[in-house]
Amino acid sequence: MSLLSPRVLALVWTLCIVVGLTLPGSALPSARLFEFDKLIHAGLFLVLALLWLSAFSRGRVDKGLAILAIILAFSVFTELYQGWLPFGRRADMLDAAADSVGATIGFIVWLPLRRRLETWAERSR
Repeated sequence: MSLLSPRVLALVWTLCIVVGLTLPGSALPSARLFEFDKLIHAGLFLVLALLWLSAFSRGRVDKGLAILAIILAFSVFTELYQGWLPFGRRADMLDAAADSVGATIGFIVWLPLRRRLETWAERSR
């Protein structure tokens, strides 16, 4: 399996998100603009969705919808997880909403590209 395979990239991207969400709030740059913070969340989860869909859907819409549902649940879980952390993080369901919007946009972008992305996934297996 190539280091640039969708599966490896999806796992690495997911780990980066979890690590970023686990860092103490004081270790992160402050996003002064509400919209900028939400755009970051949406962008992270848009890429997350594209990677997981490329890695595991095999180009099938039914599998894609299942993957999207898991990512949407993950977006809510990550916010609850931040609320449980004892240091400078808090749960923000607006962040989960931004994550969900990004993941949904990723799914919509994936739909017309799924055949090409499946070719990439097949070549890297």
